[in-house]
Amino acid sequence: MEISVPEIESRLPRPLSADERPRMKALLDDAVEYLEVEFQKCGCSLDAALARTPWLESVVRRVIREMVSAAVLVGPNVGMRSASSTTGPQSDSITFADVDSVGWGGVRLTPAQRLDLGLCMPGGARGKFPRPAYWPERIC
Repeated sequence: MEISVPEIESRLPRPLSADERPRMKALLDDAVEYLEVEFQKCGCSLDAALARTPWLESVVRRVIREMVSAAVLVGPNVGMRSASSTTGPQSDSITFADVDSVGWGGVRLTPAQRLDLGLCMPGGARGKFPRPAYWPERIC
């Protein structure tokens, strides 16, 4: 499965600048590697899953496009929630927030994308559950 820079660029709302093209290629490689590792963490191989599941290739392509597009379009503004500037004795303000869709270093896989890919959710069951009862149960 090969995804090219022009395939993603044609879907972006603006053309890429000259310095964004090499970054997008690097992010594409990062996204594919990221997905391969996540499939391995869930006990399977991305290539094997693609071979046995007919719908998975289109979902993987879409998820990779989303991961790379978000990282390229957000760029240096990762985590920025709002920015304001005043000209009159100069005042600047920037508010940052932790965002799930883009990482500081590049691509990130969101929980919604994990579900679309059919991947296990990390961490196992959440909550506190009682221990299983012994069989047969004794009634006294």
